[in-house]
Amino acid sequence: MIRTRGHSEVVVSGPRWIEALVIALTLVVGGCGGDAGVAGGADIGGSIFPDTSAPADTASGVDAADTAVAADTAAPDGADAVDDDAGADAGADLDGDAATADAAVADAVADSAGPSDTTADTAPPSIADRCFSGLAGGAPTDLVGPDYDHIPGLVAGSHCFGTNHQDITDVERVVFLGDSMTVGTPNEEHLLSITNSHFYRNRLAEWLADAFALDRGEPVVSWGLWKSYDYATGKGGLRESGDFANCAKWGARTDDFLAGGDQIGECFPDGGSAARTLIVFTMGGNDLAAITQRGGEASADEAESGYPSVWALAESAVAYLEEAIVWLKSAEHFPNGSYVVFGNPYEFTDSTGRTDSCTPRASLTIPGVGELDLSTLGLSVGSIAGFQEWAHPEVQAAIVVWIMNEYARIVAEHQVDMVWALERFCGHGYIATGPDADPNNRCYLGPDAELWFDVSCIHPNAAGHNALFEMFRAVVEE
Repeated sequence: MIRTRGHSEVVVSGPRWIEALVIALTLVVGGCGGDAGVAGGADIGGSIFPDTSAPADTASGVDAADTAVAADTAAPDGADAVDDDAGADAGADLDGDAATADAAVADAVADSAGPSDTTADTAPPSIADRCFSGLAGGAPTDLVGPDYDHIPGLVAGSHCFGTNHQDITDVERVVFLGDSMTVGTPNEEHLLSITNSHFYRNRLAEWLADAFALDRGEPVVSWGLWKSYDYATGKGGLRESGDFANCAKWGARTDDFLAGGDQIGECFPDGGSAARTLIVFTMGGNDLAAITQRGGEASADEAESGYPSVWALAESAVAYLEEAIVWLKSAEHFPNGSYVVFGNPYEFTDSTGRTDSCTPRASLTIPGVGELDLSTLGLSVGSIAGFQEWAHPEVQAAIVVWIMNEYARIVAEHQVDMVWALERFCGHGYIATGPDADPNNRCYLGPDAELWFDVSCIHPNAAGHNALFEMFRAVVEE
């Protein structure tokens, strides 16, 4: 029997669909940064929004004693068991025409409303039922995982693209932090750093500049360099332009917020800002890759003891994230207020963990630069696929489920917002799209679903960047 942090066995609880995603995440997510877009000529202007006439925001309404998440960042002694049917899953289809999206939302609302003869005290629809019902069923079918409805105070936006805890108004400055998904990276369709208009960071920045009347800086050289990236450093081409800053870096982990790469110190050298600031980032994929590697290389004694050193690595990744959130929300650092919106890590196998569904390109030839090793963008899929299997994969699942629960807990406790990239990219990977798509996959959205990943396998193409932009915009707008 496996001992986990002093307990005899691992108990993983929550909706089954989301553990399928997080287990797949442990297998495939690595250089979670953002590759430049591909989708050869794909229209990046189209909306991915479902009908937003969904019900009003729903708080979990669960007592603190019912939650499966600990109040602090210490690793759990095994998650509390909850009803396996508690979160019936994925929401409105993001693909197809408006009528299809409207019908999907209408069906989700109707399904979550329950029978017509329900009593007056019937609880409101759960977040899982309202936002992720479309992910119920399909293969794999025997998995359970974290449950957003058991995170006290977690509120889902009516758009179901993320949470809704902040009323984001009167933004005076925008700062991007995080990994290569935020920096932006090259691929076979966009080899040069100047072909970057499709990056979610740049699309969001342009929209924010218009929405809040922000200064872009000098429009040609300064703004152009800020939107680009540097092949040598893995950072943006220019740290600041006008009211915008970018301190994200390829391969970054959560310790790079305040320790390590000191992204916060770089973007806030004066210890904060008098301007009301919106901070946006993607972070966590590289941490999960490190955890996956550490567990696969664990000794027999380490494995039989419940992987204490791996749990410690997970605890530190979460602690660094929370430390950064506390800093970024401090009134001492931001006397006129600050907002934080970030995305959770996603994966390309549509919940299956089949890393063989995509063969990544090892390098790209950049005009005027030469051969660029894609592994410099973060951990390559080839490396991840080569990781050794865990002796006890149930502990691997428990660790990642705990991390995902902790992300949600941090968001609710500190009243910041999270974009559900993991859930929304499900159905746009290599298993559920294309001519060989598996219609029985739990993420399958239909024959017209677009692929949202590029040749690196782990970074978004143009359609994927567009999806991220619209998700971030939705969370900021509501």
